[in-house]
Amino acid sequence: MKIRPLHHPAGFTSLGFLGYMTILGLLIIGGQGVYVALKNSEPLEITVSDYLAKKPNAEWMTLKDAEICLVEAAYKARLGRVAEVFIPIRPVGESKEAPVHILLSTEDQAVASALKALGQSTAPMNKKVDAAAHQADRLFMRQDITGLTRYGILYDLFMRARLARLNMNLAEDFVILNDGESPNLTVNLCMVGAGLLIWFLMLCSAMSDALWRWRRRRAFYRQRNPQ
Repeated sequence: MKIRPLHHPAGFTSLGFLGYMTILGLLIIGGQGVYVALKNSEPLEITVSDYLAKKPNAEWMTLKDAEICLVEAAYKARLGRVAEVFIPIRPVGESKEAPVHILLSTEDQAVASALKALGQSTAPMNKKVDAAAHQADRLFMRQDITGLTRYGILYDLFMRARLARLNMNLAEDFVILNDGESPNLTVNLCMVGAGLLIWFLMLCSAMSDALWRWRRRRAFYRQRNPQ
């Protein structure tokens, strides 16, 4: 009588906990992206003053009459270089003492260079501002800003907490506007599709494994109890 092991070799779809976390992440992030893309078919045009008076239910916006100053900015460094710059957006003429409700996020290297030079310079403040303006004059002169506000669970859990620790006088409900970004329905649909595909493959693998084990047990008991 032969007794074979009841172990079935795991296939590439038997990802266990990692697989379920991957599926969950793809479905949540992709689903949120699809929702935002469908909700924001066109950017909402609104002045910064009107935005602060009554914050709209929109993620894709064109902010008009915006005032930006690099002197108030902060940046995130990676491997010794400026990777991302956060710049407060205010209504024209608003006091710098007022809480910041909108941060502009940009990875523009001209802006990053200007901010780095501004921080390292020992010149008086008015000369610092002039030097920065020469390197990133379009940022200082631009009045309309189009971008996509950050959203989602990961942003709420991590990025907001990290930025809130900065000395930037941020309002409790501040948002980050990614410069020039727009909703991408195609990419997010692909993420949802990938999550569903991995789930389907894992389900098929689990069903196949369960069927294999049932057949092996049945063969095992038949060998032990022949009729």
